Amino acid sequence: MRQSVPLHGGKVIFLDRDGTINREDGYITRAEQIRLYEGTVPALRILNEMGYRIVIVSNQAGVGKGLLKESELIEINNAMLGMLADSGVSIERIYYCPHHPEAVVPAYKKQCECRKPGTGMIVRAAHDLGVDVRGAYMIGDKLSDVELAYNFGGKGILVLTGYGTRELPLIDDRPYAPVYIGTDVLDAVNWIKGRH
Repeated sequence: MRQSVPLHGGKVIFLDRDGTINREDGYITRAEQIRLYEGTVPALRILNEMGYRIVIVSNQAGVGKGLLKESELIEINNAMLGMLADSGVSIERIYYCPHHPEAVVPAYKKQCECRKPGTGMIVRAAHDLGVDVRGAYMIGDKLSDVELAYNFGGKGILVLTGYGTRELPLIDDRPYAPVYIGTDVLDAVNWIKGRH
């Protein structure tokens, strides 16, 4: 179901983290486990050059499941930001959802609006950054990423890295079908570039 999202000026693109930017290796609990896909840095550089403000939105239920602390997740995200900055890539913000309905850590056990496909992280980004999310792209390896785009009035792109290949047969004729299916994030970004 589409939800109301604050509208502001700006140019933004949303990307999932695990399985889209970096390899999906189960729950990542240490910074040294972050392994960027080969096409990630070139793709993000293109987005920077096109003037996009890059925002990462990521479900991180491992916190709620007790596999890592929220402070450790922040360290992992900061390490990834450092890796990307060293490669000349600018990321505007990272938003994450640590909650899960079946979390074992009581503070994180809930059905929230920030867990994708809920729009909570998008609402925060729109408010914090003053960006217009109408028609914004959301790139991810799960149909929940594509559904998120539908929920905030954006355009969802499915990539076939991470869980993407497994999700592909589930698309059918859903109202939130992806506008494009890319082999990886670089393919997705080149498709976007070709449309502008």
